[in-house]
Amino acid sequence: MGGRHPLAGVIREIEDLFIGLGFSIAEGPEVEQDYYNFEALNLPKDHPARDMQDSFYITDDILLRTHTSPVQARTLEKHKGKGPVKIICPGKVYRRDTDDATHSHQFMQIEGLYVDKNVRLSDLKGVLTVFAKHMFGQDRDSPQAKFLSVYRTFSRNGYFMFSLRRRRLFGMQRDRLD
Repeated sequence: MGGRHPLAGVIREIEDLFIGLGFSIAEGPEVEQDYYNFEALNLPKDHPARDMQDSFYITDDILLRTHTSPVQARTLEKHKGKGPVKIICPGKVYRRDTDDATHSHQFMQIEGLYVDKNVRLSDLKGVLTVFAKHMFGQDRDSPQAKFLSVYRTFSRNGYFMFSLRRRRLFGMQRDRLD
């Protein structure tokens, strides 16, 4: 009579992995207040991400969320500065984009938040490495997680994770970004 949608299956697999790592699943509204979508995340009124042409505003103060970060803001507010907080936030997000083969106005996003005493960048790298190995394979040819420090207007002191696979091409070894 039908089965689970492939995307739903992948999300469930990711949720199960993170639950096994001690994370909880946090959810929030898709129709969001401007405050939680932007202001609580330190995105000032003049920030380019708040531009009307990038977001689906319903009123001046209500919009379709542009990321799942408002769930993090609501969770931190609920905890009132007391930890630990160890969550992932899967959900639909919306951005004005022209739909084509590689773009959509609606897509899925999963973010994580881990706040506790003595949590270090090495903990993040470890969790993401476990994730990469789980999702992309653990055999000897599986991708290695690589990390790159990045600066973007919407994140400070951020890190980008990608995977490298070694491939043989005409007897020569080359690196390929996945």
